[in-house]
Amino acid sequence: MSKLSTIPNMLTMSRVFLLPFFALGFFLERKLGLLISSIIFTFCCITDYLDGYYARTYSQTTKIGQILDPLADKILISISLLFITGFGLIDSITIIPASIILCREIIISGVREGADNFSTSKLSKWKTAIQMLAITIILFANFAENDEFNIWGEVMLWGSSGMAIASGMGYYKKYISQCRK
Repeated sequence: MSKLSTIPNMLTMSRVFLLPFFALGFFLERKLGLLISSIIFTFCCITDYLDGYYARTYSQTTKIGQILDPLADKILISISLLFITGFGLIDSITIIPASIILCREIIISGVREGADNFSTSKLSKWKTAIQMLAITIILFANFAENDEFNIWGEVMLWGSSGMAIASGMGYYKKYISQCRK
């Protein structure tokens, strides 16, 4: 079996493969499209958990998976934030945490590119989980036309943007210390 065809890597690639279908949902009739996008996003979140579980449990961790998994997460979160913002599923003020999250993802991708062996921090894993939960809530709340539930998703985005800053600072400090060696 090639390193790319492990179950964790196939799950990771499925997230990237499904993103155009997630995006397409936003261009369909609103209710149906939101339902499709919500289901696809939720499936992608589940595959994120499962790929890590399978990689650890069955010793299928690969170098390509260590690169692809965080990249797939960043693409999933970034595209989702752009679409929920662009299609007005969140209040305009909530573009602030969305922008913070997007900027952090771009910066950390650059830092990881130039760093030696950067493993994902626990805080970063929690940040990603909360972002995924927040986006899931926002998508389903808009499908159900439930403004109160949508607010909970937005509050979670604000919280995860704080976590994004904190985890980003941790990566930055680690990178700076590597550069000084």
